Amino acid sequence: MRNPFRIRASQRAISDEQFVKLFGAGALELIDGVEDPFGGLVILRSAPGGGKTSFLRLMTPRPLRFASMLQDDPHSRPTYDALRQRGALSERGPSLLGVMATFTPEYRDLDEIDRGLGMFKALLNARIVIATLRAVLERSDRTYPDDLESISAIWNPDVDVTIPANANGRELYNWAAEVERSFYDQLDDLGDGTGNTVSGHTRLDALTWFATAKLSDANGEIETKRLLMLDDLQLLSKAQRSALMDLLATARVNCGIWIAERMEALNYQEILSEGALRQRDYEDVVQLESQWARRRTFTKFVSQIAELRARRADGFEDRDFFSLIAEDDDPASWESKFLHASDAIRSRIEQRINRNERYKEWIASAEDGGGNAHARALRWRATEILIERDLARDQRSFDFEILSDEEYSAKDSSGLRNAADHFLRTEIEAPIFFGKEALASVSSWNVDQYVDVAGDIFEELSAKITGPRVMPTSLSADRQHDIIRTAAKRRWQAMPRRLPHGYDARRLLEAAGEFCATQTFRPTAPYAPGVTGFAITMEDRARLIDRADQGPSYYAKLRDVLASLVAHNEIAPRIDHRNKGREYVVFYLNRLVCVHFNLPLGYGGWREKS
Repeated sequence: MRNPFRIRASQRAISDEQFVKLFGAGALELIDGVEDPFGGLVILRSAPGGGKTSFLRLMTPRPLRFASMLQDDPHSRPTYDALRQRGALSERGPSLLGVMATFTPEYRDLDEIDRGLGMFKALLNARIVIATLRAVLERSDRTYPDDLESISAIWNPDVDVTIPANANGRELYNWAAEVERSFYDQLDDLGDGTGNTVSGHTRLDALTWFATAKLSDANGEIETKRLLMLDDLQLLSKAQRSALMDLLATARVNCGIWIAERMEALNYQEILSEGALRQRDYEDVVQLESQWARRRTFTKFVSQIAELRARRADGFEDRDFFSLIAEDDDPASWESKFLHASDAIRSRIEQRINRNERYKEWIASAEDGGGNAHARALRWRATEILIERDLARDQRSFDFEILSDEEYSAKDSSGLRNAADHFLRTEIEAPIFFGKEALASVSSWNVDQYVDVAGDIFEELSAKITGPRVMPTSLSADRQHDIIRTAAKRRWQAMPRRLPHGYDARRLLEAAGEFCATQTFRPTAPYAPGVTGFAITMEDRARLIDRADQGPSYYAKLRDVLASLVAHNEIAPRIDHRNKGREYVVFYLNRLVCVHFNLPLGYGGWREKS
């Protein structure tokens, strides 16, 4: 059985129909905050695997047409409805001409010789025209390049513009091909030393051409909205990206422009600036992981992706993915261990309080507490934490003041119970990371990270299916925990290869993870359910950005490592924390890093670190 979770939906290796069937419609929620997504400039940013290219691909003609055709498929209907709601589809089909051009490393190769960016603009002009011709033919279900003569484009260019004013698709194709040939000829001349000057275009005329040209295909004039999509801006040089961003931000064209780039395209000032940390750097920036972190729908979205992929697997026979994943401990394996844990915790408490009557009502309640073995052990562990907190107070009451059940209830909280459960499970080596919610949490709001771990789960499930009528037992909490821990270890070991400054980045995370673990597992659980991040003051953040190069060398290294970790979603910055009149930026660890250090998956607990 081929594992459908190993397919990346953005890859061109899968068909447009399969792509639409695998698309999670909930992703389109992320553009709901954009005032005019198909009429202005929208910037999509994320760490690698955030889903940017899938966003862009969905808006191209063939996927839109399949989404319209598959509206009666119950699994694809949500995608159709989401596109209709946002204006990309109408009753008659696609109402958008989406054109996608992808940057490649060869653009960056121009950086040393193309000082005026004329060659860069010429190549981009040609490729926008070619991408538009492809999209028009896809829209009319014609073949590229055989049916180019069926296209025509008429516009009113300014003086010295090279794109033909009135041409059919074949003539435009020949024009673009000649631009590319000239481009490569100049590169060859420069390479063999025979050339010392370069020429190109002075403007990005293809942008105006795309927005204003009267485009027609075999069915007549195309009167739909137009959307130009530029992918992988991180492959450009800094000068190319800066010039292009300035040009697009000031362009006054009647079309939508989407650009997609990895966070690594930004420099450290952009990544660590106050505006970026507050997500205010551009009005219409969609930073995918940050947007998901603000919503309560991410689990629903990625769960939909998991179900869509599992249903498409040959041999899985439309089985429900999550019905095969246990949400609770196996009683046969763990009941006796939880009962033994209750006895061990009670013994620890008795030794700790040394017959102190102050806690007798709390202990009596723990003894009489109902529920299963896990619930009773959890009550004992929470009681132990509250006793440790009471014993640690600086200003203690007289020991003869007996604490009541009402006082216990007043101190009880979900955070305390979660901390007690994490402590308990860690101590007896019970499973911690399992179930639908945990699978979503360990993804750290990144689709690729979710699909990677879910794919490991699917591998285990599919191995249990030996025939079309076999209904395998659900995957135990223990096994899920082991699989997720293995995925975390794999990601941890690969970090030096994946990140710029990879070894230093992992050293910093190792220190941070050990620091968080030390704070989390203190007997009083002061930051329940646990510490999963560290914070620096905004003053220190400014010092790193503005004065790191004037300070000790390790300041600049720390700045660059932090920027690398943020760009690759290994730490997630949040800036809405105040304490004692000071404002902090908190860096929460990627949730698989939390798994690696056996930390809880919740957010909220953090400690200041200079």
